[in-house]
Amino acid sequence: MLSAERIDVAADDATFANVSRFYGRETALLDAHDYARWIPLLEPEFVYRIPVTVTRDDPSQSPFVAGAYLLDESRDSLANLWARRLEPDHIDFSWGEVPLQRVRRFVSVLSVADTGRADEVSVTSNVLVAVVHQSDPVVMTAAGRHDILRRRGDGWGLVERTVHLDESVVRLPHLRMVI
Repeated sequence: MLSAERIDVAADDATFANVSRFYGRETALLDAHDYARWIPLLEPEFVYRIPVTVTRDDPSQSPFVAGAYLLDESRDSLANLWARRLEPDHIDFSWGEVPLQRVRRFVSVLSVADTGRADEVSVTSNVLVAVVHQSDPVVMTAAGRHDILRRRGDGWGLVERTVHLDESVVRLPHLRMVI
């Protein structure tokens, strides 16, 4: 969800380029199901949320329910519950992952803004996710993302991610994927 205010407040070109490279790497790791290399990109206090989307008659009201989430995860839950299901010792019990679904994330329209904190930026983007499970037809969903990134010696770390799904009825096979 890009607002006019966010589009007008941009970080410098070097920061934008570095953030773009970070998202290219992050997206490639997620598409490859490489959680072992993705988890270290998360800050210890990382939170991942997908608020409930509703269709309202009044366009002045938010399409998202305050305080209600389809997902509300932490770095620890992603590392210890989500990523572990793909490890050899656990894959036999991860029925939703066998065979592994093919996922592609298309991230676009990055807007990078300073947060007022010297080491953090706010990033909004659009994301289109395409999911194929077995020989089923592709399922696609669109969303807006809002992330907070923190500068590190080796680049960037994710502090938080909020995903605003465009659809109120989720058609994805499951939400056990990072959007």
